[in-house]
Amino acid sequence: MRLGFKADNLLERVAGWFNLAPMPVVEVFFGMMSSRTMMAGVRLGVYAALAEGPSTAEALAERLKLSPEGTRVLLEGLVSCEVVRRKRGRYWLEERARRWLDPRSPQYIGGFIEFNYAQWEWWSQLEEMVRTGKSVDIHEFAAGDPRWRDYIHAMHQLARLAAPEVASAISLPRGAKHLLDLGGAHGWYAAELCQRHRGLKATVLDLEGSVRVGREIIASAGLSHLVTHREGNILTAELGGPYDAVLLFQVVHHLSPAQNVALLRRVRTALAPKGTLAVLEYLREEVETEPSASALIGLHYYLTSKAAAYTPAEVEGFLDDAGYRIVSTQPIRRLPLQTLILAQPE
Repeated sequence: MRLGFKADNLLERVAGWFNLAPMPVVEVFFGMMSSRTMMAGVRLGVYAALAEGPSTAEALAERLKLSPEGTRVLLEGLVSCEVVRRKRGRYWLEERARRWLDPRSPQYIGGFIEFNYAQWEWWSQLEEMVRTGKSVDIHEFAAGDPRWRDYIHAMHQLARLAAPEVASAISLPRGAKHLLDLGGAHGWYAAELCQRHRGLKATVLDLEGSVRVGREIIASAGLSHLVTHREGNILTAELGGPYDAVLLFQVVHHLSPAQNVALLRRVRTALAPKGTLAVLEYLREEVETEPSASALIGLHYYLTSKAAAYTPAEVEGFLDDAGYRIVSTQPIRRLPLQTLILAQPE
């Protein structure tokens, strides 16, 4: 039986090599199935339950108020996704998946997986966007829309992973007191910097829907004395200052080139003479000689903001036009494909 399974796998690989099998079917059908299977594991509480110990499908179904047969086939799907293991009729969370899928883990990213239900809905509008050029514009939701909560908590979970690495790479002037986090939502990067620099306080400026959730996140962490939130559109609101540092994290791809330059110029006037601008952003490769994820990420940005994934040269151009010199650039290990750029006014 084992030999037969290996032979089948070999035949499948050979069929792929020689373009005998319809690989687009594999990409579409199996990609869809694995994505929704992983998402269901969060929404139905399967990972949280299995993180507490092994279980049979029947016991898990009773505990989570699910159908026994539906639970069994979902668990088998999660085994195939390699996040759950099975032996003698009992299932448990795979050890490598535990750090990401156990809600008690500080690296838990279940909120980001749950957020993909909203993203799935946005992507269902892809064809209409291509026909009309009209994007979803995820930042125009009403302040009380529940999608804000899913969105900001998802971004917070990713920020928790990278904040120590990012904060350690940002040099602040001695005695820095004031930090502005533009579009910072959860405020977690600002909070990390404030905890590292005695006397530093931060203001997060963002849209009302984002601020409502961000305040809760900071308050629940007991950090409201360090980080405060202010409602406003970063493109039009008064920035204040002078600030020892300004964070512009994962904002550039939401804006057009003209908007980016205009915002960066306003930030320059709000910075102290020796202040630091920190930009964290996904940067598209200058020349893509091979297929890469960057094209799909760029499509995602266009769909959700009608903007783009910019190249390093384009972002450097924005900074140069706005009167900055780049001090350093650094890829962020804990956030693949993200680059931290530090700049100062000329």
